[in-house]
Amino acid sequence: MDIPRVTPWEMQGKLARKAAWLVCAYEAEERFRQMHLDGAISLERFQRRLPMMPRATEVVFYCN
Repeated sequence: MDIPRVTPWEMQGKLARKAAWLVCAYEAEERFRQMHLDGAISLERFQRRLPMMPRATEVVFYCN
């Protein structure tokens, strides 16, 4: 299974257009606070919003 990659510039544009969600994939909230990128949401917040998210929403996960 090939996982598509997104460049930082592509992601920046997607975030500006609200065309995708950027999720910091650390489970610990403390780790998220230390390591998150601008515009990212925590994994915990993503999981809370998942039931309300439209199926076609693009989601990009990242970790170290």
